[in-house]
Amino acid sequence: MEEKDLRAVYIDRLNAMLPTVEFAKLDHSCNSDDFGYAKEILKRMHDLCIEVYGTDYFDDYTYEIVDLPAVIRGRNTGHIGLGIVTLDLESSGEHWGTFFLTPKGVIEQGGEHITAAESKYLSTVYIPYEYWYTVPVEGDIHVDFDNVPWRVQDLLNHCSPEQPEMEKDGQQADDPNSNQQNGPAMN
Repeated sequence: MEEKDLRAVYIDRLNAMLPTVEFAKLDHSCNSDDFGYAKEILKRMHDLCIEVYGTDYFDDYTYEIVDLPAVIRGRNTGHIGLGIVTLDLESSGEHWGTFFLTPKGVIEQGGEHITAAESKYLSTVYIPYEYWYTVPVEGDIHVDFDNVPWRVQDLLNHCSPEQPEMEKDGQQADDPNSNQQNGPAMN
């Protein structure tokens, strides 16, 4: 099966899963002390990724472009959400796009069907943002896995419990946004 077909298969599998997601509950879970629901959904996205691509590790020899499950955090707000990031593995993990799972459903950043209200939501809650994907990618120079906020770390570690836990970012303990809460289909 060709790479493009695998990306399409993964998106199709995610689209089959998304009707079962309670988006408002997911957003609340990502930004509360009870990460249980967010962990469950992220793990399902992660397991689908591994099943479809047939690997739990990506390098620039395996695929050119991939869609990966990720935890996303607004830099200015500290708001956390789940999503799918598109990466070009042949250019050191260059980021090509993001689908955000929001309380209103899936929003594709810069997508041709994005409404003004959706664009404003992303700008207010997330942009600028950082992301951390659940599947290791060799040679990605764009994601800092050495300084992962503890909430993000907790979500990521749930996907790969057999891997050693990441170091907790010590500055997060003093982050005033660390407890902040803000109150679909992928094409």
